[in-house]
Amino acid sequence: MIANETATRCATPEVQAYFDALARQSAAFLDLLPIERTPQPLAHALERLAPAVERLRPHGLGALRALARPSPADAEVREWGVGLNTVGMLTDRFTILLIKEWSLRHKANADAAKADALFRRQTRDIIAALATARPGTSSLNSKITSLKSAARADDWAEAYWGLLTTNLLMWESQEMLYIRDISAAPCDELRAYISWFSRSNIQRNDYIELTEKRYWAAEGRA
Repeated sequence: MIANETATRCATPEVQAYFDALARQSAAFLDLLPIERTPQPLAHALERLAPAVERLRPHGLGALRALARPSPADAEVREWGVGLNTVGMLTDRFTILLIKEWSLRHKANADAAKADALFRRQTRDIIAALATARPGTSSLNSKITSLKSAARADDWAEAYWGLLTTNLLMWESQEMLYIRDISAAPCDELRAYISWFSRSNIQRNDYIELTEKRYWAAEGRA
């Protein structure tokens, strides 16, 4: 209880309000995309959803940059005590929760009550953590790999957009893991899925690191 009270005192209402607005804007983006109500194969994510994300990108970046982003409550770098509770890692969880909430509201077997509870119990907790986050020194991308991603971001808005849409495409392409019998999938399809998903995961990690770096940069703040 004391820790929660301390976090509340450290957080500024402006920073929390910003992330509330960011959550609403993210949901508005999802409303504009051709997300199916039922699980779809990988081809849908690659051939229909990914191109739609690219078409929405200029509008999306413009809308994100238009949100007034206040200075964080505490930007002092600490040598300890942050761990993985960084803006990058928290934003990753934030975007996944927003996608899950949207799915609970709009997909088959929609359940608005569950969506409301998810936002109230989990997303708001992440928002509170984001509002009190400090720069961390932990390694964010620790995978040893030769794979390279196309992740690029000149500012916080672009980094956030990249993480949100990368997580969306990964979420929408997981039908093979959670719905279908993966052992019955054709070999070529399975190889294509493993190749795409591994590269997307590296891209996700790169965007986690970019959101951490770009958030603490002064550019784009109100």
